[in-house]
Amino acid sequence: MKAARRSIAFFSGLLLYCFGAGAAMKYAGTGLPRQVYVQLGGRNSLQVMLGEAVAIMLILFVVATIWAYLTLRPQRRRHRPYVAWMMSGVGAAWAGWLIFGAFSFALKPRAYSAPLQSLLLSSNAAPLFGALNIFGILAGVWLAGRWAKKRQMKLPSTRTRRRAQPVVDDTADVDSGLSTLSPQTVAPPAAH
Repeated sequence: MKAARRSIAFFSGLLLYCFGAGAAMKYAGTGLPRQVYVQLGGRNSLQVMLGEAVAIMLILFVVATIWAYLTLRPQRRRHRPYVAWMMSGVGAAWAGWLIFGAFSFALKPRAYSAPLQSLLLSSNAAPLFGALNIFGILAGVWLAGRWAKKRQMKLPSTRTRRRAQPVVDDTADVDSGLSTLSPQTVAPPAAH
């Protein structure tokens, strides 16, 4: 069962990033009304691009937190959340999208003339497809992992508890005659 939970966490992270990248492209294509862009200096101004990138990152953060918590939450105390496996799935998907973006970038000669801010912040621009998106998703998975760990600690233990050790009273008088030393486990050397 442990291997099944690990693979579920890995593939859930993989699907989470793919969903997040697709949703970010959809949100970036939607845009704001034209009047807003005119007041802020145009669609390609740094303020507008940074604002859109942060807004998309926050949306992905919320989605990733909910998705990851639903995946990682334990049903029993002994089922610990596999946050590292989910993050490795996110990392594998990010690497796949990065390689795909590098090929897309190389096949479109017009992309070489795009400004650097567009390449870094736009969710539609290869090769990064929005550099802030990966941080939003990773932060969401990390936060969900923390919540899942807290939930795990609140669940009742499924294992039997060990017997309680006898309590030694350290406040007893030294001259009371009771020895607080444990018996020796090694026999003293024999005298010849």
